[in-house]
Amino acid sequence: MSENNHPVSAETHDEHEAHAKHAAVDGAVVIDVSDDKLTAYLHITEEKFDGNPVTYKDITSTVESHGINYKPDLDKAKELIEHKSFNKKIYLSRGFSAVNGEDGTIEYFFETSSTLVPKKGEHGNVDFKDLGLVRNITEGELIAKITMPTEGTPGMDVYGQEIPPAPGKEPKFIVGQGTELFNHGTEIKAVRDGNLVWGKGGFTVEETLVIKESVDVSTGNIDFIGNVLIKGNVAENFMVKSKKNVSVNGSVTNATIIADGDINIGLGSVNSNIVAQGNVKLGFCESSKVECQGDFYSKSVIAGEVYCGGSFNATQDRGVVFGGKHTALAGFNANIIGTESYTKTQVTLGNSAVLTEERLELSNKIKDLDERTRKLLQVAEVLQEHKKNFGSLSADREAMLTTAIRSRFTFQREVKQLNERIKEIDKELEFVGEQFVVVHKNLWPGVTVRIGTELLIVDRNMQKVMIGKDSAGHLAYLPISSAKSKS
Repeated sequence: MSENNHPVSAETHDEHEAHAKHAAVDGAVVIDVSDDKLTAYLHITEEKFDGNPVTYKDITSTVESHGINYKPDLDKAKELIEHKSFNKKIYLSRGFSAVNGEDGTIEYFFETSSTLVPKKGEHGNVDFKDLGLVRNITEGELIAKITMPTEGTPGMDVYGQEIPPAPGKEPKFIVGQGTELFNHGTEIKAVRDGNLVWGKGGFTVEETLVIKESVDVSTGNIDFIGNVLIKGNVAENFMVKSKKNVSVNGSVTNATIIADGDINIGLGSVNSNIVAQGNVKLGFCESSKVECQGDFYSKSVIAGEVYCGGSFNATQDRGVVFGGKHTALAGFNANIIGTESYTKTQVTLGNSAVLTEERLELSNKIKDLDERTRKLLQVAEVLQEHKKNFGSLSADREAMLTTAIRSRFTFQREVKQLNERIKEIDKELEFVGEQFVVVHKNLWPGVTVRIGTELLIVDRNMQKVMIGKDSAGHLAYLPISSAKSKS
């Protein structure tokens, strides 16, 4: 049998039979993409029945046709072919998720809730009159810090498509009256002095503190940087302080009012301390101590003590002044001074009168110190003589001698300082202008008037009169009409 007619072996025959029964199956490239499109997997299948095996070009073209273009790992895919690793799933491409933006925040440096509770001191003691009603804040003070929201970072899917992030939310806040945004909208600051109040989602700065009722146990003491308006009264043993003005619609009883500006008390004060850098106006003033650098106004002044750097005015309604000690530097006007029962009332007018009183007090103090120095000198002389005669002193007497010598020198230095102040006063008293106490209705005995170094004791009832210096420089009664001609 010729070579061409060799019989086919049984094995070869079986193979041909198989090929005849099955069609060729090519190897395939399979790509799976996750639902979130962030991961792509690849595997290859084995060719069968003389099918074509997968080539590297098959992989690249399949990847390209699927649109997987975010950093496909083709090297690992190539290794599958080289090692004939069929049906082994590998990561072909990995995207990354978007990072959402962070929400903006606001940090307040003051409590947004206010509860009136007594404050504790450093040593644990509780002040039941300090309830924290007022929160003073000054212009420029930081109220809150704002952190702006971030946009976030975009992601990327296996197709190379950007995944947008969800931006952070804007913080919710309100810029109230008296506050403003600063530093590119990242800070809220006060733009005026006042009381910091929280309400309706934001802070406001109120220039005037309004107490709708009275200052008492329900409010505690008031210490405010701005104006204070009290629609009721100020109760006993309470204090109101203001860096500006204080107005009280009602009365002040056995209390203290202090203001850097004016004080206005609608009804009046009883047994209270009133101190103002500006003017003071009271409906009535009874047994109270008043000190102001401006003018003083009241319908009646009974007892107590008033000092005003401006003019004293009691000319409305009764306009009566009796009892106590009252001083004005610029002028003194009243309808009535004193009473029919000769109530002791002291009126001092002008800075020179004040200086004269100060000079008198200093002179008395010098006399007292001189006497004390004389006694100390006697003690020192006796002890020194004893030490000279006996050679030593007991410890107690030695200490007494040392104290006597030191105290004597201390007193002498103090006397020197007081004498220097007296010299200053004497120079100031050389320049005194004309000043008058004007009484529009009645001036009663029992009243003492001092103007400058001169003193007048009223000994009879006078009407519509003023007291001033006559041509000889002595205090005298003058008709009110002459005040206009001299003014």
